[in-house]
Amino acid sequence: MTTVVPPDHDPFDTASIRSSTLRSWESSATRLAEDVAAESELVEFGYRDRLLTELAANAADAAHAAGGGALAVWLEPDTVLHVANTGSPLHAEGVRSLAALRVSAKAGSDPGSGQVGRFGVGFNAVASIGVEVSVRSTTGGVVFGLDRTREALSDSDVAVAESTVPMLRLPWPDPIPPADGYDTEVVITLRDDVDGPALLASMAGEVTTLLLELPSLQTIRCGDTSVRRHDSTVDDVDTITIGDATWTQIRTAHARWLMPGPADAPVPHGADVLHAPTRTDLALTLPAMCVADVAVTPDRRALHPDTDIRVVADGYHRLALALHPAHRLAVLPSAGFPASATDGVLRDAVIADLSDHRWLPTADGELVAPARAVVIADATDRVTDMVAEFLDGVVVAALSDTTSLRRLAAVGATETSLVEVCERLSGVTRPPRWWHDLYEAISPMIADDRVRGEIATIPVPRADGRMSIGARGLVLADVGARANSADDTAPPSISWVATVHPEAEHPLLERLGAQRRSVSELLADPALRSAITETHESDSWASDGIPGDDPAERLAHEVLGLVAADPEADIPPWLGQLLIPTRTDSPDDDPLRPADELLLPDSPIASVLVADAPFGRVAADVVTRHGVDALRRIGVGWGFTVVADELPTGPDHDLPDEAQWWDHLDAEPQRLVAVRDLDLVDPDRWPAALSLLATDPTTVATLTDPAGYTAWWLRTYAEIDDTPLGWFRAPDDATFAGVLDPLDHPHAALLAGALAGAEVTSTDLAAVVLRRLGDPDRAIAPGVAAMAHAALVRAHRRGVLDLDDLDPPVGVRTLAGTVCETAVVIDAPWMLQIVDPGEAVVLPPPLVSADASHLATILDIATAGEDIAVTVVEPGEPSTWAQSAVALTFALATGIASPGGEVRLHDTVRLDVRRGSDTRRVEVDWWVDDAGIHHLGRPVGHSR
Repeated sequence: MTTVVPPDHDPFDTASIRSSTLRSWESSATRLAEDVAAESELVEFGYRDRLLTELAANAADAAHAAGGGALAVWLEPDTVLHVANTGSPLHAEGVRSLAALRVSAKAGSDPGSGQVGRFGVGFNAVASIGVEVSVRSTTGGVVFGLDRTREALSDSDVAVAESTVPMLRLPWPDPIPPADGYDTEVVITLRDDVDGPALLASMAGEVTTLLLELPSLQTIRCGDTSVRRHDSTVDDVDTITIGDATWTQIRTAHARWLMPGPADAPVPHGADVLHAPTRTDLALTLPAMCVADVAVTPDRRALHPDTDIRVVADGYHRLALALHPAHRLAVLPSAGFPASATDGVLRDAVIADLSDHRWLPTADGELVAPARAVVIADATDRVTDMVAEFLDGVVVAALSDTTSLRRLAAVGATETSLVEVCERLSGVTRPPRWWHDLYEAISPMIADDRVRGEIATIPVPRADGRMSIGARGLVLADVGARANSADDTAPPSISWVATVHPEAEHPLLERLGAQRRSVSELLADPALRSAITETHESDSWASDGIPGDDPAERLAHEVLGLVAADPEADIPPWLGQLLIPTRTDSPDDDPLRPADELLLPDSPIASVLVADAPFGRVAADVVTRHGVDALRRIGVGWGFTVVADELPTGPDHDLPDEAQWWDHLDAEPQRLVAVRDLDLVDPDRWPAALSLLATDPTTVATLTDPAGYTAWWLRTYAEIDDTPLGWFRAPDDATFAGVLDPLDHPHAALLAGALAGAEVTSTDLAAVVLRRLGDPDRAIAPGVAAMAHAALVRAHRRGVLDLDDLDPPVGVRTLAGTVCETAVVIDAPWMLQIVDPGEAVVLPPPLVSADASHLATILDIATAGEDIAVTVVEPGEPSTWAQSAVALTFALATGIASPGGEVRLHDTVRLDVRRGSDTRRVEVDWWVDDAGIHHLGRPVGHSR
C-alpha cells in the first residue's frame, strides 16, 4: 500500500543542502563554474553510456545490504525512464552524497565488502539523458532538475547563464513514493533529443552482464522481459544460469572467473573487458570473464595507479580444475598479441599461475603441472592408458592432439616423442598380449614413414621368451590354432627362426619390418634343414635325459605342430629326415629315428611288408599329440611313401633299382615322383599291396605314367602268383587279348600304368608274347596276332630285344588263327593270293616289307618272298597306267597311287609257283613280278 507523504514534508532536510550550496555559489562565482564544469565532465566523459550500469550498481549495493534484490527498468510514458530496485532505502547521508561531487556515503567501504559504489559520482550518469530526476524511496524522496536549479538561481543573487547550471546540486523533497513492490525508484525525465524506446532496448542488452557482475541482484526486468539468475555451488564451484545460458565460476581472493558454458562443455570467452566489478575500458583477451575486486579510477574505466593487476590471476588454475578433464584447455589464453597493457600483464600472470600448479589430468588419474607433463601428440586413450603403466605424468588423450600440444606449450608443457616412449619401454616386462594391445593402440598414430621410423626400436616379444628391439629381422608365422590337438590349442613354437610371439602378432609389425611367412615357407627354411642335420650329428638324443627335454625331440614337436597347423602346406622331401620319438620295445631300440624310417601304429603298410622290414614305430603319445595326418605328411609310413623331386639330376633318391630305371630312360625326367620301399613288400602279399597303392590318392597318381619309376618297378619286379605284373594286361585293354591274361584284381583298372600296354618293353615280355602266340590252346584273334607281331617289330627297331636271349618259337600264329610250324611271313600283299592262310603270318596294314623282314628275323622263319619262287606264265598285253581303263579301275579299287610305266593286261593271270620241290600253277587277279611290273586280269565283259 502506497504511503501518502505531505507536500511540505522534507525528511532529508534538502532545504539546508540547497541553502548551503546557494551561499557557496553567491560567495564565489568560480565555485559555481567549477561545479558546472565538473558535472559536465563526468556526464560527457566519465559516465557516458554507463547509466544502467551505475544505477544497477547502486541497486546492487542496496540489495547487498538487504541480502539480495531485484531491479526493474521501464518507460512510462516514453519520455520518462523508471529504474526501481529492492533493498536498503534512501537515507540522509545518501541524499547528501547525491547532491555533492565525488562524495559517497560508501567511500570508506572495504573493497572486499561487496559494495560497488565508493566514489559518489556514478549517479551523475542520469544527467547524460535527463532534465529532471527523482529518487523516490520508502523513507522519502528527492528530486533534481535543471529548471528547478535555474529558478532557484534566479531568486538568488547569483548571475549565471541559463545553459550553464548544474542539475544535481540542488535537491528538493519528492513526496511521491516508489512503485509498488520496490524500495527505491529513480525516475528520469528524458531530454527531448533522447529516444526512450531505443534507450530501453540498449539497456536490455546489458542485463545478462549486469547479473554476472553484480551477484547481489537476482532479477532484472527491462521493459516486458524479466531475467533471473540461478546459482548452485558444489565443491566451491558455482554454476550460474541466466535464461538459457550457463557459466562456470570460481572465486579467488581478488576475483571471480566465469567460463561460459557448463563444466563439461565450456565455450571460451571472446574479446571482453576487465570488470571491476562493472565493466571498465581495459580490453582483455582471456577465455573467461574476469570480475576483479581491485581499485579502479573514479570513472571506473581504468585501474587505480596503485593497483597490481597480477594478483587477480592468483588461483586462476582452479578454473581449470572446475572444468571436465577433457575440456581444461579451455582456460588457456589463445595465441595472439594482448589487447592492452593490462591484458598483457594479466595474461602473463594467468599463464604463470597455470604453469605453477597441478591441473592437467593424467591417464593414471592424477594431476600434474604442465612442466612435469608427458604429452604424446595425437595419442589415443588406449595409448595413454598403457604408457601410463610405466611412465608418470602422461596427459589424457583428450588433451594430447596437435592443437592442444601447441596451446600447452604456452604453459611450459613439451611433447614426448614416440622415440622417447620406445626408449622407456625398454626393460618393461609385460605379457605378449599386452604388447599386441600396445601395437593395436599405436597403429592409428603411424601416419607416415617418419612416424614409423620413430617407433622402429619398439620392443617385440619373441616366441622363445626373449625380447627384440624392433621388428626388423623377425618373422610373423602365419600359423593358426592346432585343429587336431586334443588338449592344446596354442600355435606351435618355431625355434629355427626368430619369430614374434603368437599372442603379440599385429599387422603393425609388418610395417616395421617383420616378415610374414607361411607354414610352407617356414618348413622350407634352410635353417630347419640345418637344425635337422645337427640333431643327426649330435648324440644328445641317445642320452638318458628327461623325455621331451631333448633338442631333437623339441624340434620334432615344433615341426609336427606346424605341419598340423596347415594341412595345405608344402612338405619338402628332406623333412623325412626329421627325428621322431619312437616306441622302444627293447633297450636296443633307438628313442628317435628319422620320420621316413618309421611306421604309424596299426598302419596298413605294415601288413604287406616282409617281417624284417627296417622300420620302427612312432611313439603313441606323439600320434595322440599331433595326429596321423601330420606324421604321414612328413614321411612316417601309413601307406606307401612317395618321394618327389623337381628337376632331378640322377638316381640318388635311395629307391630300389633306381639306376636301372634311370638307364632305360630316353631323356632325364623333369620331375621325379616315385613310391619308395616297394622292394620290402612280402612277395605273397602283392595283391594287398596293390590295393594300398590303388586306393591312396598320393600313390595311385604315380601309376598314371607307364614310363615313371613306380609303374616301371611294379611292371618289372612285382609278381602275382609268380607272374610279373608286367605280363598282365588291364581288363579293358584288348591289345593283347588272348596273348596276355587280364589282371584279376579289384583295382586292375587303376593299375593299368604298371601293366603291359600296347608295346613290348623287354626281351622277357617278348618271349612271353612269342610263347603264347605259339600256344595252340590259346584262342587269339588274327587281328590281335597281327598287332602283337607289330609290337614285336617296334621293340626290335627300338633295340629293346636281345635276340640272343630270345628263343625262337616252334610254332607261329597265322592269318587263320591257327599255329603252324611251316608258316612264312607275308612280305608283299599279292603273296596272300598264293599262300594258304594257315601258313601266312601277317602284320597289320599297311604292309611294309622291311617290317616283315624284322618279324621273320624275330620268329626265325622265312618271308614269303624268300621261300617261294613265282613265274608269270603268259606275257600279257602291254599297256600303260595312263592308257588302260583296267589299270585305272584297279588303282581305284585297291587305293594305290597310279604308278607310271608299263602294265600287262591278261584275260587270266596264271602263275607257276614253286616252293621247295613242289611246283603248282595257280590263277590270281593280279601280280607284281620281280621287275615291278603289274600284271592285271581283265574283269569279265571288260573291253580290250
